[in-house]
Amino acid sequence: MDTINKIKRAFKKTGKINSAAKIGQCSWATAKKVIENSPEELSKRGTRNTTSKLITNEVIEAIEKIFQDEEEKKVHRKQKHKAPAILIKLKQAGIYQGSLRHLKRTIAEIRKKHGHFLSPPKSFLDLSFENGKYLQFDHGEVEFELNKVRIKGYLFVASVPGAAIRYCQVYLTKAQEAWGKFHDDCFRFFNGVFPFCVYDNDGAICVPGKGVSNQFLSDVENYYSFEAIFCNRASGWEKGSVENAVGYCRRNFLPGLPSFECLNNLNDYLKQCSHQDRGGNHYKEDVSKEILFENLSKNLFPLPASKKWEKIEFLKVSSLQTVRHGSYQYSVPERFVGSNLKALISVDTVVLFSDEERVYEHQRFYYEKIDALIFEHYLDQLSRKPGAFKFAKVVNCTSFSSDLTEIKERLEAKLDERQAVKEFIQILLLKRVTPHEIFDLALKMALSYGGINSNAISLIIKQLEIGEKITDCPEDLLPEHLLVHKMKDYDLKIYQQLLPAGGFE
Repeated sequence: MDTINKIKRAFKKTGKINSAAKIGQCSWATAKKVIENSPEELSKRGTRNTTSKLITNEVIEAIEKIFQDEEEKKVHRKQKHKAPAILIKLKQAGIYQGSLRHLKRTIAEIRKKHGHFLSPPKSFLDLSFENGKYLQFDHGEVEFELNKVRIKGYLFVASVPGAAIRYCQVYLTKAQEAWGKFHDDCFRFFNGVFPFCVYDNDGAICVPGKGVSNQFLSDVENYYSFEAIFCNRASGWEKGSVENAVGYCRRNFLPGLPSFECLNNLNDYLKQCSHQDRGGNHYKEDVSKEILFENLSKNLFPLPASKKWEKIEFLKVSSLQTVRHGSYQYSVPERFVGSNLKALISVDTVVLFSDEERVYEHQRFYYEKIDALIFEHYLDQLSRKPGAFKFAKVVNCTSFSSDLTEIKERLEAKLDERQAVKEFIQILLLKRVTPHEIFDLALKMALSYGGINSNAISLIIKQLEIGEKITDCPEDLLPEHLLVHKMKDYDLKIYQQLLPAGGFE
């Protein structure tokens, strides 16, 4: 109001708008409005219609829907949608074309309505690192759905401090084998090994209370030829770049409760996000992040061959023919009952050894509600105990091929239960010693001609095996009464005598 009075007094004194504008330190147009407008009109100056044409009811409803879904799914507070992630969703839906700054005001108002309160601001020190010399590692919990099952995993993130370049992957464990795999994947993403890697005092890689590498991380250091540096306990500011990177990847790549078919799909998506995030300029410096990425190579060490990192445990085989790791049982053949087997455990496999003999390689389980029971491992037991077939856990969790299932049903229709089981087990024992392609073809032929008992199928297999051997044999050198000849016209009428009364079905 004091400025308005100055402008009016100056104009009254000089009669010139330019002089009044100069004294009021405003533009000529503003001074003209002050002089020409009435006090009532001047009192309304500075007020305008604040209704945004961009923030429509559709935009508000979409934001409300995002927050409601988070509340229904009980999304972890660190994984709730932030403004940048909401902006991407709204633009993908084609309902908002404005800026992030404009959208933030609306999001803040809706947050208050939902009882979301922002944390008070924190202070950080500005750190400086030579590009390509240091790489910082950390991980944090993250939730998602795999094949519609809600899972808690661990988001591992590597960040180049000062460059805003990040790489992330998710594993279902945060144990040593996950750290090893992440190092190998990470160095291949950056196309080289950083001379120094920075960590907090994680118990999987650090000697407790000493701030030095344990044996596992020492092996990783020696293999890739880098030096590990540990931050002081509870001193996140020493590696603020990666602390921020974990939150950044969680908020921007995995907001809410994202859903994937399998873990490989999730990690392929995160790798793609890490590549795409290199686009654009650095948030502080006027330089492309892609150029910063290329400049890293000047200080990186060459990559050694890829390595699968595993930890070793010794597991005893129980009377149920299984070893236990975590919450799951993994089966082995019957002859190993009572033995202590060496287990090589990686993030995705459990490989069992008896001395130098490789016993079996299992897929590692994390959230499945079944044990890793292999039917073939129990076949010898079942052949001696056919009465247990119907109730055996391994049978109930095994899916047979459609041909084997049909043979089993036909046997059960023709024979009593015990005899049908015995015949079916004998057929499965044939599978153990027969090449896969020949066994499958023999089953189809047996079903076609009705020769579904084990003796008939055994003879079909023998004919097929002979046929494989004489394919290139001249016709005149073939035995006179050979059941299979080069054209492979199989005469299955010879199996009539092997079937029960009534002949073929």
